[in-house]
Amino acid sequence: MRNSIKQWFFKLKYVIALLVFIVAIGFVGESSIVNRIGQQREISRLKGEIDEYNRKFEKDRQTLHALKNDVEAIKEVARSRYFMKTDKEDIFIVEEDE
Repeated sequence: MRNSIKQWFFKLKYVIALLVFIVAIGFVGESSIVNRIGQQREISRLKGEIDEYNRKFEKDRQTLHALKNDVEAIKEVARSRYFMKTDKEDIFIVEEDE
């Protein structure tokens, strides 16, 4: 009985070592596959945020350029954001209930 266990162990020692190695690499430590997948998801999310901020930056840059060079753009921003009006206008603010 004891010899059969030893023989079985020696026949499968490489398979057992390989399984232990796979478990150690896959689930233990900072560079495990599970952590790696989580880090890749985080990287994807952050890249999406970077793209969003780049789009906002470009929009704001174009608005700033328009404000520096166009009087009508200044009037438009003053009216829409700060509710300013000319002497002949009335402003009605409509708020939507949520």
